[in-house]
Amino acid sequence: TLESENWQDLFVEGRGAFEAARRDGDGLQRARAAAGLAELWYCEASAMSLRLRTGAQVEAVRQLARRSIAKTKEALREIRALGLGETRVAATMLKDLGKVHGFTASIFGGDDAAEGRARLAEALAIQTRLDKAHARETANILRLLRAPGEAGRNAEVVQAAMGGDDASDDEDA
Repeated sequence: TLESENWQDLFVEGRGAFEAARRDGDGLQRARAAAGLAELWYCEASAMSLRLRTGAQVEAVRQLARRSIAKTKEALREIRALGLGETRVAATMLKDLGKVHGFTASIFGGDDAAEGRARLAEALAIQTRLDKAHARETANILRLLRAPGEAGRNAEVVQAAMGGDDASDDEDA
């Protein structure tokens, strides 16, 4: 059952599947697999952020989020090179990129909040140009744009972890 599985093993399995699709797929499949891998890294960072205890754990979350951002940008470059920069696929990737920037800002602060809002606005512009039939996607982007910004949501946890003893890094990894 899922309860008895190590949740981190699920991320390892997912990475393998996305990497195989990147290796074996056509251009669109490769770009979608890159975006999927980026989303997987975001999900892993999000799950890890719930149990931040040490500086090393904080840094692991930061690195996963940064890898997610970089891989999503890579996927967007590939989608645009295929001439698909004004599609729902591109809008979804931009929405996910904005979401990860927002997540990063909520934990670490910095310029990520503004960057996240810019990517969400870009996603919304594409989505609304396409048509109104996909109101659910548009509503999701608007929800993310209206989010109160969760800035500082984990500030106390991050501060405690950064000042914590790194000797216990492996306890909750």
